[in-house]
Amino acid sequence: MIHYFRKIRTKLLKESSFSKYLIYAIGEVFLVMIGIMLALYFDNLNTQNENSKKEKWYLNNIVEDIEFQKVILKDMKRHCLESIDIGKSIIKDFDKHKSFVQIDSLNDKLNFLIETYNFPNTNNTYSELVSSGQLNLITNKILSVDIINYYLSSQGNYDDVRNNIDNIFYPEIYPIIKKLCQITMYDEDIGKGEEYLLGEYINLTSLIENRLKSSETKLDLLNAIKIRIQISSVHLYMVNDTLEIAEELIKSIYEDLGYTNKKATTV
Repeated sequence: MIHYFRKIRTKLLKESSFSKYLIYAIGEVFLVMIGIMLALYFDNLNTQNENSKKEKWYLNNIVEDIEFQKVILKDMKRHCLESIDIGKSIIKDFDKHKSFVQIDSLNDKLNFLIETYNFPNTNNTYSELVSSGQLNLITNKILSVDIINYYLSSQGNYDDVRNNIDNIFYPEIYPIIKKLCQITMYDEDIGKGEEYLLGEYINLTSLIENRLKSSETKLDLLNAIKIRIQISSVHLYMVNDTLEIAEELIKSIYEDLGYTNKKATTV
């Protein structure tokens, strides 16, 4: 093609036809410009297709992260609810008997209250999206803002729960409960021939019962259990709020991706 245009240009120059040559030159420039514009168009189209693939990949992986986070949140919710119920049952029984010693399975109940749950903040995909500077790949800006707000909220909840555990639970609750129960090992922590780890010792049970008869100990344990209930209630609110927002965000992402409701529920 280039060789053909050169022949035409040479012929026009030999014929000394300036006007024809000028028209030809303009036409040649026009064709070059068209070629450049087409090249830019297809390059831009390829870039858009690549960005669209990346956007879908990030959005699908964000959904997977949130679904994984939901599993842990639901476990944490069950633990919070059970902690509240157990704490209330201990106080109810104490109010009835005016004693901790007569409370049924107190050791098991205190063992449960000594466990904690960290708020899950599963944000691997989101962190990669932000750190790589590709947050603008999400073309739906309302959805982009919703995703940012969700992870900011999750980080805030994680920090608040961590603060409650580090600055309230371990300094004020854990030491009191630990002194008034024998720690129970889990079966999965017990190896073959290590059944002795599951034993409770009668002489130590008597020691604990004597401690529980002290008025000062009664006050300390009652306060510890009440604070435990309060902390669990706050954490439960955070969990329920996050689960609700997570469901809405997943729904918005699936709508943006064009998935049907049926497909959304099976992912």
